[in-house]
Amino acid sequence: MRNTFKKLSALKGKKRYIVFGFIAVEMLSLPAAAQIVHRVAFDIRPVVIAVEIPTADTGVSRFLVTSNAGFGVKASDAIGNIKTDVYVSGTMGELSRFGESAQLPGPKTACAQTSGLSSDIYIANRKTAATPGTPPEQAVVFEFRYEANTRPNFEFIAGSDSAATPKSCLNATS
Repeated sequence: MRNTFKKLSALKGKKRYIVFGFIAVEMLSLPAAAQIVHRVAFDIRPVVIAVEIPTADTGVSRFLVTSNAGFGVKASDAIGNIKTDVYVSGTMGELSRFGESAQLPGPKTACAQTSGLSSDIYIANRKTAATPGTPPEQAVVFEFRYEANTRPNFEFIAGSDSAATPKSCLNATS
């Protein structure tokens, strides 16, 4: 490295300015190259990550969810209606914020019937991230409400084509 600088400083006159001009142009092109990489659509494997947020409320489950593509949500071990609410931004305690760089991945509210087996309850047709950011900044919170005497198991499946259309609730007030 030191020898390279010695060679560059040994250049005289116009050669020196030409070399430094090329270096300056190269350095100025880095932000443009970064934007191209950010905007080019690569074929990536869809991934969805869901972390359950503990709650003392009966009949309620909450998940912090981030994904790089559309996804589906299934519920098993429950019979009845499950109401889904999606929160794009907010806090999870005093200092933990989420969703500053997030978007709604699908409908804000949904209600679906479950059959006891694995039932589709929500379809997200796009990723949770709207702009670049950290995973918590790109995350949304899912809140599921169901009968207090049941405890469904929720499964988040990457790829929006992996889920069938949920069966709508007969009575959407649950």
